[in-house]
Amino acid sequence: MTGQRTKTLLVLGASGKVGRLLHAIWSAHPPSGLRVLYQFRNATSDDADCVQFSLGDPVGRIGPVDAVLSLWGVTSGDNNTLAMNSELANEAMRIARATGADRVLHSSSIAVYAPSDRPLNETDPVAAPNAYGVAKSAMENAVRSVTGPRSCALRIGSVAGAESLATSVDAYLAASAKAPLSLHRFRSGHGPARSYIAPSDLAQVVEALTLCPIGDLPGILNVGSAKPVTMDALLTAADIPFDWQPAPIGAREYAVLNTDRLHDLVPLPKADSDPARITRDWLKWRALS
Repeated sequence: MTGQRTKTLLVLGASGKVGRLLHAIWSAHPPSGLRVLYQFRNATSDDADCVQFSLGDPVGRIGPVDAVLSLWGVTSGDNNTLAMNSELANEAMRIARATGADRVLHSSSIAVYAPSDRPLNETDPVAAPNAYGVAKSAMENAVRSVTGPRSCALRIGSVAGAESLATSVDAYLAASAKAPLSLHRFRSGHGPARSYIAPSDLAQVVEALTLCPIGDLPGILNVGSAKPVTMDALLTAADIPFDWQPAPIGAREYAVLNTDRLHDLVPLPKADSDPARITRDWLKWRALS
């Protein structure tokens, strides 16, 4: 980074699970060539890297920004509530325009795709099977038509430490009387297979996309490890006991992304799909976030 100006990245929705993990990582290992600001609705004046900002506030208090990472969003509720995802994405674009940012990285989801047992490509049809996926697809369309900074929709699989399995593990670790978790078992003999990504690897992805030439930034990018990871492999690596339950009819065994485009852009570790490595990283930053 010698001779290059340090860029400023604004993280919207920093109080969420993913935001807290990234904050822990970047506080311990400040990214080279990058200054990170974190948006909270309530930030104390002592937090030099935090910005107090709510939806619709004047943008002047933020100061100049080079890139925006939009993590804020709504994951559940009725259609009107989920429609807030588009409003928040448009607000991220407004903030980016006002602060001089040339790009916005929008947190989207694998949920926008039609279910498939094969790895999903960025060019595959968008046909979400649930209301959340429909809302995220609408969010992507909303910002695609907005003029201004370049948008990149990050279609994220599962961030280790910030999804349903992590919620169950957190409850297990906090319980005084620990009962094994329950996990669906499919005919393959394994639990659900997902495109997990370790928190540190996600941080590396965001850094790379923030610092890359604007012409190299894709409009859509799948985000996950190179190979599928099963939930039973993660629990085994974490030494968390679990009991098998037969997977019910209609349960989805595979929700997996093709991440070739990501791995061409970002030099992630070759072991990015290793359950033990993902688990170590997840539990390390869980304790600090």
